[in-house]
Amino acid sequence: MTHPVHLPALDGRDPLGFLAALGVLRLLTDHDHPGTLLSFDPQTATAIIHSGHPDIDTIVTALGGIVSSTSEHAAIPGVPDDFPPANPGTGGDPLRVPRHAYNAKAITLNDQDTTGRAHAWHGALVTDLAVDDRGRCRPTPYTAPAGQQALRTFFHKPLTAVRRHPPALKEALTGWRRIDRLPRLDILTGESLDHRAIRDAVDQPDGESRPSAVPGATWLATMALPLLRLTSTGARRTATCWYELPGQGTEIMIWPLWRPPLDTHATQALLEHPAIRPEVIDAVPTASLTRLRPLGVITIAAARRLAKAKSDGELAPTSIQIT
Repeated sequence: MTHPVHLPALDGRDPLGFLAALGVLRLLTDHDHPGTLLSFDPQTATAIIHSGHPDIDTIVTALGGIVSSTSEHAAIPGVPDDFPPANPGTGGDPLRVPRHAYNAKAITLNDQDTTGRAHAWHGALVTDLAVDDRGRCRPTPYTAPAGQQALRTFFHKPLTAVRRHPPALKEALTGWRRIDRLPRLDILTGESLDHRAIRDAVDQPDGESRPSAVPGATWLATMALPLLRLTSTGARRTATCWYELPGQGTEIMIWPLWRPPLDTHATQALLEHPAIRPEVIDAVPTASLTRLRPLGVITIAAARRLAKAKSDGELAPTSIQIT
């Protein structure tokens, strides 16, 4: 029997809330209940999970079971402990190899992991279809690494925070609680998926920077990435829900919220629907809800990165005109 369970903290109009909802859908589908579905409340835009779990507590227990069954040395459930590889301290992220070395890296992952999960994650994290100014494979726009930061940190840090703060998973689904740090763990910054996690010194009365993240929601959001196909336009990398605004040279993340319960495959198909592609009308990003309503779409939301000097910046909601 399938039960619809409302997750009041996961507002689908917020990029972190939406990605966290996708993360719940994927984790339950792949590790717990293959028939899990996702929809959104047409009144509140909050996520609804349809699965064999009758309430939030049993969903939290299932998610907690996935965490507890994951090796303490691992960064991602269900893949080898050494994926993604750690930064050795020189040369940058080991996954961001030169284009000519990408296939060899993929073959090695296939040989090391018979489940194929590491290979699938690899394709969701970096692409050889676009390279940076150093000729290295580009990472997904869902990450915004700075300096020598490796992709492993993006996954390992939120997972460790969830381990050290057991209420984090329930808080992620019911009511967000912001935390700046946990014992034996660096400050929590939201992994560039949450602009509210970064509180710069200039914004604080005492002049001190105080990052403050929602560890459970951040971890769930990182778990959504295999649902978000990474590819390229031929000149630059892109991914599901990301679009370059015509004539503006900037990228924007745009996604729909939907009423009918969808599984992971239907969700991916809807997120990649060509009708979501925006136009720019009078310098304003514009998307057509009219063309998507027959698919059960109830609204469209958008976000963009707040560019920083040394990274692409944090992901933040942005306005979009809906026609």
